[in-house]
Amino acid sequence: MSMPCDCGRSEKVSPPEKKLKLEAEGDGSDLKVEDGDQNGNEESSGYDSDDWTTWPNKDAFIKYFQQVNESDGFDFDEYPGSSMYTPIRPLLKFEGLPKFAAEIKGYASMAIKHYFGDDGKERNVTKIVKINAGGPRDVTYYITFRIDNEGKEETFQAKVELPIGGTIEFPICRRKD
Repeated sequence: MSMPCDCGRSEKVSPPEKKLKLEAEGDGSDLKVEDGDQNGNEESSGYDSDDWTTWPNKDAFIKYFQQVNESDGFDFDEYPGSSMYTPIRPLLKFEGLPKFAAEIKGYASMAIKHYFGDDGKERNVTKIVKINAGGPRDVTYYITFRIDNEGKEETFQAKVELPIGGTIEFPICRRKD
């Protein structure tokens, strides 16, 4: 049986330390685990690694979920970190990847053409402001970008879905207020 890979981890994180507590003198049969007890003993701290509501940074998760829901995935101030509980993540430093940045700019251009239709006007994407991404199988990008709309700069947001073996879809393309 193979072990899971720690690829990309900068340091190993150990589970919370568990301490044994001797309840009474004797043969040791009264030993209890004090922290993280899986048997429901009263000495448990209440921390459960599978339940984000018991995590020390649960306030960051609550804020993240509220902002993700309110903005449809485009805007959140605080990212609590990569986990199965954070389906949308920011893509930082994308400018350092010219091919990827050009691909995203192409998706933004396609979304703008989809938004305005065939009205004969040229609208160029001038800047990718930020990118969020999500999806365990198919990739979804949440792109905030600026365009030149007849000499006026406007900010837009586009949700771009790239299903495996499917057609690119733009379920959201809108002006950002």
